[in-house]
Amino acid sequence: MDRLILPVLCALINRMRRLPPIARFATIQAAMRPENRKKTLVQARLTTLYCSLICCALFLVGACPAGAQSPTPDRSLDVAVVEALLDHQRNSGSPFYYVEVGRTFDADGAVLYLTLHDLHTRDVVPGIVDWGVALREAGQWRIALPGDPAYTTMFERLSPDVRARIDDSEYRAEADPVIAAALTLDDYQFPWEDGRWATVTRSFDRHGTGKIDFDLSGRAVTAAKDGIVVYANDSYNRNTYASGAWWYWNTIVIEHGPHEYSLYGHLEPGSIVPRIKERCGSDLSRANCFVPVEAGEVIALEGNTGYSQNYHLHFETGQRYGIAAYVDVHDGDGDGDRRDLVYGAYIYAEHNVAFTGYTPEQVAGWPWGTLRQALHRPSPRPNVNLVRNGDFSDGVNEWTPSGQLNWEVRDGVMRALRLRTTEPPEWAAFYQDLEVGAPAGFPLDIEFELGNASAIAKSVTVTLMNAAGRHYGQVQCRFELPPDTPLRPYRIEATTPDTWARLRLEFAFNPPDGSPAALVDNVVVMHRPRPAVATMCHGPDSPA
Repeated sequence: MDRLILPVLCALINRMRRLPPIARFATIQAAMRPENRKKTLVQARLTTLYCSLICCALFLVGACPAGAQSPTPDRSLDVAVVEALLDHQRNSGSPFYYVEVGRTFDADGAVLYLTLHDLHTRDVVPGIVDWGVALREAGQWRIALPGDPAYTTMFERLSPDVRARIDDSEYRAEADPVIAAALTLDDYQFPWEDGRWATVTRSFDRHGTGKIDFDLSGRAVTAAKDGIVVYANDSYNRNTYASGAWWYWNTIVIEHGPHEYSLYGHLEPGSIVPRIKERCGSDLSRANCFVPVEAGEVIALEGNTGYSQNYHLHFETGQRYGIAAYVDVHDGDGDGDRRDLVYGAYIYAEHNVAFTGYTPEQVAGWPWGTLRQALHRPSPRPNVNLVRNGDFSDGVNEWTPSGQLNWEVRDGVMRALRLRTTEPPEWAAFYQDLEVGAPAGFPLDIEFELGNASAIAKSVTVTLMNAAGRHYGQVQCRFELPPDTPLRPYRIEATTPDTWARLRLEFAFNPPDGSPAALVDNVVVMHRPRPAVATMCHGPDSPA
């Protein structure tokens, strides 16, 4: 009985005194010590008697009319949480304990925000806010802490309202805005191989500041920026999604400079490249590496370790990192001892970063399923023509025909037409892959001359796109050419709508009349530094 009454009374007394949660927990913890139990119990009973006498006196003098009295608040969740945290401390064998600092709840469920504290020094482990789950079942509260086999099942049974209101931001260490302002955070590359694609599965606005998930389809993970690997671990082979034991994830932490770190999580067991692994120590309880890496360098493989529902890369950025110790509840090392420790690295004081060509705000707006292509090569230099054989002095060399095209170069001018046929494919074009890429928002000018040597009007559609296909975005203008029109200058001002690892320039011709011929000459694609603009199509009669 004392075991039940004591936490209730201690919690009530400390709430009346407006103690913070940490002090509340410490008081209850001290009260439960054997040497203090008798004294604390006597104090609690005297306090209860004292409060009861005051309430009776107030009621008798009419200060508390019976009809106006508030119902007794339900303290059963408080009791259940206190009991669960005490049991965890006593029975887990961990050198750390949890303190509840806040919660989001309704009548039947709650998410508990828990900070981790050193059992000996009582110091808080910086940057960690774990979540506990509480559910009311048959009138009794059931508590699941991270590592409980029922953790995820219970979490998924919380009401949609509670899950929608989860917010632990006020308990987390925030990035220092002065430090953030002094950092260069707009030069990060996508953390996978050049030219490869990945799918966004969570972005900044869905996952929290400085956190984003990418599905790499099992491919290699690369460093997002030059730096020093300070921590690396790929020894865990456990997926702990069901229990919420996040600390079984394999991670790499890279320091890019003072107060600037990136983390790569859920890595495949044993996949960290030998150059890094062989130069890192085996002590996972502290920084164990000092290995320089360059942006775009392969460091490991995407995996599914720790609190992960499927293969993906969890990428974090922030001003600090830490390493936390947890009890090996799943026997991750297979030695049969579930009371030894495992270690998880993490980032805190998080800040958002900009990936190649995108602002942090644009990244935050990416919905689930957004495809992005990595570009690790330098952007094209300004005022340099990216087109090879743009004057057709070497015939059709460097250009590729497509569809129902008839073409020839005569007197240094391309003469092209679409055949008179309804047979598929229903287009006629030629194109050139420019062998360069461009980040999103990159300004480019496309210049060329067009003419029409036919007695029939022609249309020429000029498209700049990702060589991977039109469905990854394009810049396009269509120009109508009257009959018997000499070569005249045309120009397109454009900004790349996405990151393109390789540019493709295409000229397409209509109608399918077989009449020679549309004329093309002096093709130039060039980066001219200027503000980003919407696509603008300029003909010879356009205003200057």
